[in-house]
Amino acid sequence: MLRFVAAAAIVVGLVAIRPAAAADTTKSVKGTVKSVAADSLTVTDKDNKDWTFTIGTKTKVIVVGGSHKTAETKAMNKVPEITDTVKAGDKVTIKYWEAGDTMTAAEVKVL
Repeated sequence: MLRFVAAAAIVVGLVAIRPAAAADTTKSVKGTVKSVAADSLTVTDKDNKDWTFTIGTKTKVIVVGGSHKTAETKAMNKVPEITDTVKAGDKVTIKYWEAGDTMTAAEVKVL
């Protein structure tokens, strides 16, 4: 029984460490927004390569004046979307992680 408890404690410890390990695998890219939709964002980098990212409910969007836009949207009883603040032509930095063939944006910062 003691071995089982020790093994369970190790598994719980590894699960608790996982988010920190995921943060270490976050990558970033800078570029110009080519297109933006509620669930995706395509960016063209300086080498003219297109990068398409999945946008999720946990994607953090950072833009000057964004908090005011979010407040206005919520005041109209609407859910804020990335399309409210990020537009084609914007210069951005994307922090993202990869899972298989999918790149998911953790953070989109408009420069």
